Amino acid sequence: MKRPKLVTDVSQWGLMRWPARTRARLVISSLIFIVLATACAYFSADYILNTSSSVMFNLVLITANLFLLLVTAFLQAALIGEFFFSPGWRQRVLLGETPPAKSELGDELLAVNDHNAEFIAIIAIALLVNGFAINQLIGGFFDAYHNEAFFQVRMRSDNPEERLASLTMLADPLNNQIWERPALRQMIVDGLDDPDARVRRRAAWTAGALLVRIADEKLLALATDDPDLETRAQAAHALGKLPPAEEHRLTLEGLIAADQPAEVRLGAFRGLAAMADAYAVPALLNEIDDPDETVAAYAYWALARIGSSEARDEVKSRVDTLPHGPRRCAALEAFKMVSTKDDTISARRHFQRVDPELYCEPLTFEEPDENIHHVVWGESVRLKWLKVVGNTDPFSHEDWMVRLVNDPEEDVRTRDVADEILRQMRRVQR
Repeated sequence: MKRPKLVTDVSQWGLMRWPARTRARLVISSLIFIVLATACAYFSADYILNTSSSVMFNLVLITANLFLLLVTAFLQAALIGEFFFSPGWRQRVLLGETPPAKSELGDELLAVNDHNAEFIAIIAIALLVNGFAINQLIGGFFDAYHNEAFFQVRMRSDNPEERLASLTMLADPLNNQIWERPALRQMIVDGLDDPDARVRRRAAWTAGALLVRIADEKLLALATDDPDLETRAQAAHALGKLPPAEEHRLTLEGLIAADQPAEVRLGAFRGLAAMADAYAVPALLNEIDDPDETVAAYAYWALARIGSSEARDEVKSRVDTLPHGPRRCAALEAFKMVSTKDDTISARRHFQRVDPELYCEPLTFEEPDENIHHVVWGESVRLKWLKVVGNTDPFSHEDWMVRLVNDPEEDVRTRDVADEILRQMRRVQR
């Protein structure tokens, strides 16, 4: 069996002999392929950018256009060789002709240099120049496809999994440099009208995560009117991530009311927590006594995220009167963030007196990007009181914190938290 080898002698390729028969054919063929390559690239780009819904078919089209560019580059290289290489180069190298023994050109043809290296180099250069020129003529297709159309094509697919994948990939932090592109932001907004509820939810989350301001009207409509409760909840959460607006806050305040489905209420609490607008405090305080412990916990959590001292008195009264359980743990979670210096001494006293065995069960939720939010941290009540001191007036109690860190009788977790508070204090002092 013969071993394959790379053929570098152009005369052995046997390519394009028909257009190389005469100089006129070579000129006409080159012009035709230049026009054909440009036209095909233009129509392919228009189809891919505006109509196509298949990534695989796009790859086939792009490959076909590259092959057409290669043929065009070959003809251009042959034409350059005809004009600038040694006389008789075309006949000898492209047509493989051997002159008759007594031909007038025989000696010249036999002495011709085949210019194989130059010919291949010209093909490569022509391919690059043609590709760059056509890319510019059709408006920078490769940049548009790589940064925009790839996602848009998948969003036009009939398969909802493809549309989900497009939104998921777009939100990847690795793609953050293209998040501000208007075409992609409009694509996200269009995704809010998708017939598949999963795609609408993902589009809503993406609109919030990427701060797509132009999505606010559709998010408002989804949060209030979408038939799917999960979609309403996700839209409410996303609405709170957009730049604060009174209309957004009032809508979310309406969605936390007791007459709304529980799932929608939780989404609205998440939105208000993300918005962190102090004007929402009165509406949130109305929900901290809700019969549903989860709803109440989310109300406290939103108050904690806002961190307004306006909520301090109401939250403190629950902390002082509620029995130990999920509701009081949620109140303590909020109290860590709304307490003031006036509460520091009291917090130290509670820390010393509270039963070390009292523990708060964690309550969390996870966003599609795997970002976990702790509505209630799973930790002892003592740690929550310690954090109250750390959040209110730690510098006045630095010696106490140091003693906690060095006390071998304290549990490891308490010593770790006190040590972390001290480290944060040192960072502030630098």
